[in-house]
Amino acid sequence: MYLIFRCSRCGRHLYAEDGAATRACPCGRRIRLDGVRVLSRAKDEREAGDQVRALQMAGRQTTGFSPAG
Repeated sequence: MYLIFRCSRCGRHLYAEDGAATRACPCGRRIRLDGVRVLSRAKDEREAGDQVRALQMAGRQTTGFSPAG
């Protein structure tokens, strides 16, 4: 099971395996997973990645994220 959440510093959507203690965001922040607000859950890594990509593309105007290419 994977958890989908947002970085509190940059707003990027991320995922991490359920049971992990922390996750590093590309902005440099180390996020403790016991305190995050879980937006969604996914059964496997592929589904989690798909959900994160969909969330990032939907919220692109607010986070400054833009896809490569």
